[in-house]
Amino acid sequence: MSQSPTPQNALRGIGFMLLAVISWSAMMVLVRALTAEYTSFEILFVRTLVGIALLAPLFRKTGLAGLKTRRMPLQLLRGLLAYGGMLGLFIGISEIPLADVVALSFTQPIFIVLMAAVLLGEKFGTVRALATAGGFIGVLVIVRPGFQEIGFGAAMVLGGALSYAGSNVCIKRLMTTETSAATTAWVNIIMCPLAAIPTAIYWVTPTMTDLALMAGVGVTGTMGVWFVSRAYAWAEMSTVVPFDFLRLPFVATAGWLLFSETTDVWTVGGAAVIFASTWMLAASERRRKKSAASDDAAGG
Repeated sequence: MSQSPTPQNALRGIGFMLLAVISWSAMMVLVRALTAEYTSFEILFVRTLVGIALLAPLFRKTGLAGLKTRRMPLQLLRGLLAYGGMLGLFIGISEIPLADVVALSFTQPIFIVLMAAVLLGEKFGTVRALATAGGFIGVLVIVRPGFQEIGFGAAMVLGGALSYAGSNVCIKRLMTTETSAATTAWVNIIMCPLAAIPTAIYWVTPTMTDLALMAGVGVTGTMGVWFVSRAYAWAEMSTVVPFDFLRLPFVATAGWLLFSETTDVWTVGGAAVIFASTWMLAASERRRKKSAASDDAAGG
């Protein structure tokens, strides 16, 4: 639940979002550096092991009882979707410039809105329809079908964003009965063997330096999730979401300096359209919550 919308709380929320942006940007750079030598499966396998290790202290008092769940089928589905989302992201990072990956990953909230309407029966009003249309227009600007081939990398990132969106819809259902700690632990536990099997087939023994980089993927990825959850706890989504756009210049600069990648105006323009649509959704959700709170107060 968000804290009261004071300027101080808003600044704290923005601060946590900036930390999330830095963490996720670092994770993408690390993955990009590793995919030249290792498969996305191996990187993901080590990432899940690190995630489990980081989460283990949360269950020091409860032990395995803390993992008890009443909705294992939904946990499994969420784990499968999260696995597909992360794998799509990692493969995309290995195939296309980092800036393109970030720009296309901004579609995730758009997919969540569509799935929530179809699967959860949430109202799909005018604002959501406009935001969804805007998001897909942004995708068309980036991939420019008819002017260039829609490549494998772009398809994997979009597929990963869709899969991640499905995972987030599952989270919305799980949070009605399960704890966040157990749900986060289960997703790593489920992804670990899924990544382990192809990792064993295509195993490349990493150097100590590369193993440290793989561990860094796990640390930065886990930290990014935690930081963004704290950002949403301290401030309204519409307040902190605009700062997520900083991922684009951060990774574009890193891609240019470290990997000699270039970013064109189509990627920047398309990302801006997608992100504006995402912000529209966040602002609409804030107004909806305020209206509902006012109605409850009036009724009380």
